[in-house]
Amino acid sequence: MSTRPRDSYDTIGAILSIHAMVNGFLLDAVEDVPESRMTEQPGAIVNHPAWTLSHLNAYAGTLLSMLDDPSVPTPTADAEMERYGYGTTPVVDRAAYATKRDLIDRFRDRNARLAAAVADKHADYFPRPSPEKYRPSSPTIGHIAIALLVAHPPHHLGQLKQWRRAAGIVEKA
Repeated sequence: MSTRPRDSYDTIGAILSIHAMVNGFLLDAVEDVPESRMTEQPGAIVNHPAWTLSHLNAYAGTLLSMLDDPSVPTPTADAEMERYGYGTTPVVDRAAYATKRDLIDRFRDRNARLAAAVADKHADYFPRPSPEKYRPSSPTIGHIAIALLVAHPPHHLGQLKQWRRAAGIVEKA
């Protein structure tokens, strides 16, 4: 049993560190995918890189909106969730998505903003009730934040790795 006080451990710092690490893996998984292949759906794998980045960006935007970050107003977050959120269907039409560069830039920007907002606001915002539509599974903003920071990105990283294999894109050594 540790004799250190409980308050000395930086839980939020650990969460944000893991989130940053997984984000690096996600970016590595799309880095060498040619723009022209971003919407391929090889075999039965439909969650292609363009949709995956759009999806993760939409959820980052939603969490930023919940944290009252002005970079993603609620109407923007809601529109992105309608287009790329849970239950949406990825399409092969490349024009349905931003360019690879724009998707990556938005991913980097939103996740940097998210890390800063969570570090700054978690004590005040995490205990707050989540929006009504999320309450059955996530009663507080903290529940949503932890899921979106720790559980959600690795899930899609695994899908991207499967997509790469199906698309015949060899892993980097």
